[in-house]
Amino acid sequence: MTMLKVNIQLIPAAVLLSFTMLLAGCDKLVPIYVFDLTRLAADGSEYKGNGRYMEQPWSCARDNKTDLMWEVKTAIPGLHAGTNTYTWYNHDEKTNGKGVGETNAEVEGKLNGGVCTGSACDTEAFVAAVNAERLCGYSDWRLPSKDELGSLIDATVRIPGPTLPKDFFPNTQNSKFGYWTDTIFRMHHGSAWVWRFDQGADFVAVKEEPRYIKLVRGTAKTAENQKPAP
Repeated sequence: MTMLKVNIQLIPAAVLLSFTMLLAGCDKLVPIYVFDLTRLAADGSEYKGNGRYMEQPWSCARDNKTDLMWEVKTAIPGLHAGTNTYTWYNHDEKTNGKGVGETNAEVEGKLNGGVCTGSACDTEAFVAAVNAERLCGYSDWRLPSKDELGSLIDATVRIPGPTLPKDFFPNTQNSKFGYWTDTIFRMHHGSAWVWRFDQGADFVAVKEEPRYIKLVRGTAKTAENQKPAP
């Protein structure tokens, strides 16, 4: 079979424009998901401010469809700074992905390998610090699963994002580094899944690499109105 090679520079601009518009129309094939979120104050009560974070900030956001509560990041240095990064670390071999024939050192990740303020810069230390603080009145904060973090993705938003409800989650980083989940990569237990909010995509990264975190608490609903994974 002979392959047809096309020099794109020779294609009339009008044809390229028409093709681009056709591709743009594909967005209509993606169902629009309507988020139902509630802002929460630092004590866990419903936020009563004006909705402008820089003037009257909130600390958490509750997804009323999944029942999950999410940490909200800040724009200033501190425990919840949006620019803090952390390496993935979990010393518990029952939950860190350790398999038969593997040592804990191979799969537990890396201690204090990120760049942050307010705690040691690994996921285990950060979770412990947030629970000691009792963010929004709770001490059961944790890393989200791949599916849980994916429930915040709005698949209709294009690059450069952010591909999540930005009016509820200010200071989200639109970066290739992405946000850690607790979901271990089955083919390599020294790696875990990550979500990028600049393009709404997930990928696998080795646990020793510094990345962002957005903590969650609660148990997701399994009702019919729960958002399907993107």
